[in-house]
Amino acid sequence: MNNMQVVMNPQDAAEFCRISQPRYAVPIHYTFTAGPIQDVELLKYAGTPQALLREFELAVAQRAPDTTVRVLAPGEPFQVTTDGVGEGKE
Repeated sequence: MNNMQVVMNPQDAAEFCRISQPRYAVPIHYTFTAGPIQDVELLKYAGTPQALLREFELAVAQRAPDTTVRVLAPGEPFQVTTDGVGEGKE
């Protein structure tokens, strides 16, 4: 990968939320780990998954305040209604 960033960092993802204006943002790549050295090289981030999520939540709150960040547990379903009346779980 020649030292290229392969996923968005929290600020990039928050900026994408600002531009695309989604109702919800559900992070999915925050638990990726290739080991401490490769995480820094591939992800350009040396923090914990929890710190990464918090950084994303704060960046979204600043850049895209109308977007709700939802962090799901592995396998947790998330359903968004098409009529704009909130969210529900299956």
